[in-house]
Amino acid sequence: MARSRTSISKACTYSEIAEFWDTHDFEDYVDETEPVAFAVRIPRRKTTLQIPLDLRVYERIEALAAKRRVPVEKLVATWLKEKATAGSSSK
Repeated sequence: MARSRTSISKACTYSEIAEFWDTHDFEDYVDETEPVAFAVRIPRRKTTLQIPLDLRVYERIEALAAKRRVPVEKLVATWLKEKATAGSSSK
């Protein structure tokens, strides 16, 4: 943080700002604020799916994942990604 003081708390550090707002109510200072515009970038989140799978197939995948020392979910996600991208690059 720059070494300038904030307009309301007169603090110089994030810690001082936190201390100020721990003991003060924003509503007491609302008249000293002004609207601002800013953009928020929200990263794409991963989707969780449930896919029916034969128990024997799952157990085999689980054994392979354990052998490779990776979580089952990561192994399956890697396989699906490889398969999906391999199909699109062959055209």
